[in-house]
Amino acid sequence: MSDDEGNNYGTRADGPIQFGNHISLKHNMTGRYLAAEDGNIYEEGSGQQKAYAAGWEPSSDTTFIVIPRIGEDIEAGVDVNFGDVIRLKHLNTRLNLHSHPGFASPITGQQEVTCYGDDYTNDENDEWIVEQWTFDDEENDQFDVEDATWYTDRSFFLRHVATGLTLHSHDELLNEDHNEVTCFGDGPDENDRWRVSF
Repeated sequence: MSDDEGNNYGTRADGPIQFGNHISLKHNMTGRYLAAEDGNIYEEGSGQQKAYAAGWEPSSDTTFIVIPRIGEDIEAGVDVNFGDVIRLKHLNTRLNLHSHPGFASPITGQQEVTCYGDDYTNDENDEWIVEQWTFDDEENDQFDVEDATWYTDRSFFLRHVATGLTLHSHDELLNEDHNEVTCFGDGPDENDRWRVSF
């Protein structure tokens, strides 16, 4: 499937998340969105593009395309289920959400999270497992926990396939507008909890 297939930001109603969709990931605790921007790189560590949490509304900087794991050919429009392995391609820069062992994040010293590669360059460090958040009784009453489909506004966490750590953010600031995003722990804790907006 082409990375450009699917729905542009804001063009569809809430519902199941599908391969090819353009989505934004909102951090539940801070209310900020996973983001990246061209040229905003780590000066130390890997030197790759920073992934961070910023803003209170979705934007083009917070939009990622849901694509299959490396080597899988899944048509656009197929629902993503909890337990599926995905990649998230940043819409503006065409880089993949990425993490890797051996590089500490600058503020907390946790595992660095970046955006890496391009439309033709990727590796196993771009792969994430979508896992269901089942630790909120009120939300469990709202959604059928037996339904494995990944929906907008349904809490989840992402586990990095290569290292087993979870996508994490917190109030620690990279600068006055950007919260640090890392991989940390085997999860889940509240700082690993995210939701999707179209």
